[in-house]
Amino acid sequence: MNPRRRNLPLALLHAREAAMGHFRPILKAHGLTDQQWRVVRVLSETEEPLESGRVAEACQLLAPSLTGILKRLVEMGLVERAWSRTDQRRQLVTLTPKGRALVDRMTPLIDRQYRLLEAALGKERLDAIYDTLDRLTALLKQEAPARTGRAAALRVARAATRRPTGRTRLRRGRARRPGQRST
Repeated sequence: MNPRRRNLPLALLHAREAAMGHFRPILKAHGLTDQQWRVVRVLSETEEPLESGRVAEACQLLAPSLTGILKRLVEMGLVERAWSRTDQRRQLVTLTPKGRALVDRMTPLIDRQYRLLEAALGKERLDAIYDTLDRLTALLKQEAPARTGRAAALRVARAATRRPTGRTRLRRGRARRPGQRST
């Protein structure tokens, strides 16, 4: 009998949600979602505009999701978008003065939550958690580079459409037999 292992992604998700429970009321009081705050926070850590792709990567957001988030942040007057002067394919994103002022107002409240967390866990233990998460992230990125991104999504999608009989569902809804060519 193979004992079940704990589900690491689910455990990390539970930890994230528990942590966000301490920060989400601050975000909500300032009219921001978790994702919007991630974008604002990343942009607040640099004076230079960032390419939208770098923002998406830093915030762990998909490009289509970032597009909607940026649209809303622009409407709120917190972010500006501009096309690169040297490469019109690149969009640059930066905080507005209003966005920086919001970060300045929120930072003491966010910092207070971090101090409470550190007081509850202890500085050494919290530092050890950060270190462990950093090492785990680096290891997982190193161990599975070929299994991420579009290729992995396509493999999962193909596997999900396979029928137990070995037939594969085509886009038009017809089934084909193994080895049969599609038209």
